[in-house]
Amino acid sequence: METRSSEAAPRGVSLFTRLFLLILVCALPPLVGLGLKMMDTNAGAIQEGVRHLHRSIVGDVQRSVRGELVRVEQELEGLGMILFAPGMGDDAMRYSLVGARMATLSNIDFVSLYASGGQSVKTVKADEVPDPKLPSRLEPELLAALGSSGGHLVVQGVRVGAQGGPVLEVFFPITREGTVRAILGTQVKLGELCALMGELGEKFLGSRENVFVVDRERRLVLHADPSRVAAREDFSQHGLFAALSGDSSFGTDMAAISDFHLGGQEMIGSLESLSERGWAVAVQQPQAVAYASLSEMRRSILTALAVAALVALGVGLLGARQLTRPLRDLVAATRALAERAFRGVGERVTRRGDELGTLGRAFDSMALTLESKEREVIIQTQVRAALSRYLSPDVVDLVVSNPDKLRLGGERREVTIFFADVVGFTRLSESQPPEIIVALLNELFTFATEIIQRRGGIIDKFIGDCIMAVWGTPQAHEDDALRAVQAAEDLRRWLDVGNRRWRERWGIEIQLAIGVHTGPAVAGNVGSEKRMEYTVIGDTVNVAARLESMAQPGQILVSESTRERIGEAAVDLVPAGERKLHGRTAATRIYEVPV
Repeated sequence: METRSSEAAPRGVSLFTRLFLLILVCALPPLVGLGLKMMDTNAGAIQEGVRHLHRSIVGDVQRSVRGELVRVEQELEGLGMILFAPGMGDDAMRYSLVGARMATLSNIDFVSLYASGGQSVKTVKADEVPDPKLPSRLEPELLAALGSSGGHLVVQGVRVGAQGGPVLEVFFPITREGTVRAILGTQVKLGELCALMGELGEKFLGSRENVFVVDRERRLVLHADPSRVAAREDFSQHGLFAALSGDSSFGTDMAAISDFHLGGQEMIGSLESLSERGWAVAVQQPQAVAYASLSEMRRSILTALAVAALVALGVGLLGARQLTRPLRDLVAATRALAERAFRGVGERVTRRGDELGTLGRAFDSMALTLESKEREVIIQTQVRAALSRYLSPDVVDLVVSNPDKLRLGGERREVTIFFADVVGFTRLSESQPPEIIVALLNELFTFATEIIQRRGGIIDKFIGDCIMAVWGTPQAHEDDALRAVQAAEDLRRWLDVGNRRWRERWGIEIQLAIGVHTGPAVAGNVGSEKRMEYTVIGDTVNVAARLESMAQPGQILVSESTRERIGEAAVDLVPAGERKLHGRTAATRIYEVPV
């Protein structure tokens, strides 16, 4: 195919000439048939577009309702943590924290605490909120529903709130070890969701009244007019529901579309259930509005056909056939290309001597090029995705751009080694569950990796609770030593933020001991032909590790050689004397990075 695309184009009649002749002898029946087919096709497309619009609006409403209920459930779960999690103080302190949280929420003004038996214990609300109306004791049916909810929100129904607007009464079980320990009840304001109904209806359907949600009793749950929701208006006689066959409780997934009459208008409507709540989302639209473009489109097509019929007095069947066959081949090849099937258009097109033949040969060449380029992109993407889980970005770039370097061995380079270790990790591991330790280390390592890579270093390895990082390989910078010290300072500063979060979440905090040393080392691939690792080896690594082991919690120790390479910035380092490191005969002068 590559040879064929490079051959000289055969001479022939141009496509412009053929089109000119075809216009003169264009046949009337094919034009009429084409126009009718276009009308039918476009009518179907418009109808399908209306259905798709309805489904999209229904989907938006479902996602918004589900998202709001999930958000409420998460808020109640968080309030439950405040009320019952250990280490939060006495009841007065817990209620005060819940009240403060209430003041920040837009959809919830209060929360009522019930005992597991249904007795009311305490209601906490924002200061400016009127006293809510919730039952003093929960019904047995509600308690049974909460017990079987699997720890999820239970929706009771729509009520009129203390401020006159519609609210959704919900209850959430606080469970411990599969048992309901307490129950939180509240009322979710529906104003924002009602406003969403109006916005969707006005923007896409021409009226704010055209999107609404009903429950299994066909009473309004959400509508653009909140007063109608508060009045629990009955929609059981609405034309859309009357057009549905059978009596559905909306307890299972269902979707329907139907034509019906409403107020003397022909309407089209769609309905889809929100089965987990026993609700249904309804969308309606006048057919005159939905299909307004259909009549105009038909008039335009008929006008165009009449004009074409006056111009085209004859039918050029042979010319049309010869012209459309290569076009079909090109279309088929284009569709195959869209489906990532890189095949040519065939000799029937490429052997032509006109513009279609030129286009076919260019298409063949393009398909070959795209196929080759896609293979290269896929291979590089797969390699980078696989390697990025184990190596730093610099090492990945080195491996991808220089595959020949994937062999055992290394080169001598001057590097700066960084060790950071969690102080007292053994004691911390003994006092905390392993899940918390793993979560803490993952968060620490994630931010440490970001800090180190931002400063130009690479993560050599994680050794238990210890981080080993390297500057100077595979890419070296003149200020690698300074970058390493700056990364150590950044990590120490970030640890204050991390400790605040960990104290709030688990009641624990950690300190790091950090050592930094600069010197010669061998950097390269170490291991076997089947399993190798890019790392650095040498006495420089040992010295950095010794400095880290000498450092106190929160202390950063820097060697004399690192201080010398930092240059003028080293004036901020504080001398810490000379220390004799284990395994070395000569004393090492060390410095401390001040806080």
